[in-house]
Amino acid sequence: MRMSKYSVLSTALGFFILISLILIETRANSIHTKPRPDLKRLISQHPPEWIMADGPLVDPSWKKSALSSYDNVVTRSFRRADGQQVMVVMTWSGDGFQREGHEQEVCFNASGFTATPTQPLSIATGAGKLNASAFTASRGGVVEDVVYWMVTDGYQIKRDNLISLLKDRFMKLMSLPHLLNGECPDNLMVRVTSIRSDSVQTSIPVDYIKDWLRMLPSADRARVMGR
Repeated sequence: MRMSKYSVLSTALGFFILISLILIETRANSIHTKPRPDLKRLISQHPPEWIMADGPLVDPSWKKSALSSYDNVVTRSFRRADGQQVMVVMTWSGDGFQREGHEQEVCFNASGFTATPTQPLSIATGAGKLNASAFTASRGGVVEDVVYWMVTDGYQIKRDNLISLLKDRFMKLMSLPHLLNGECPDNLMVRVTSIRSDSVQTSIPVDYIKDWLRMLPSADRARVMGR
């Protein structure tokens, strides 16, 4: 049975992509060139109406396990005058291919929470659109509203549909020349969580994100948001 020219081209393209990804993964495994961001400084810059709160909202055991998946993990809690409180988590990996981060609902499910399906969330910040993901996690009568986003090599990562996933893989393929030249992309993840004890939907994480990004210096905002 003869293969059509389209089948041959499709097979060749698939083989090329496979080989390219293998080369990318191999090269990225040993070369990390991006400077380490000062996560403590970035996360500690908070809006004036939010003050730093005592005691982290994050599970200490989670933070310990997260350090095995990322090069740096920083958490902070902030409280507003009306009693609303948020917990901010920032992670960074120098190897944006081997340690590119993962869906945060997986972490919550593994910690005993029941997480709703993740929904794409577009946040208008006044400095551009932020493509984030949002879900709700519940455990023992406590409900957490979670918003997070990822930035790889300075670009926001969208994983809300098949097209976004293919675009992500295509960006990896296009990074091949840079990797072969000794440049490895890094990965930054930001997660903002608020806790409530009722079923009324809130936008507290979004409120904090907008206030935070609005007050950040332009260079820090670009680092946190990506392009």
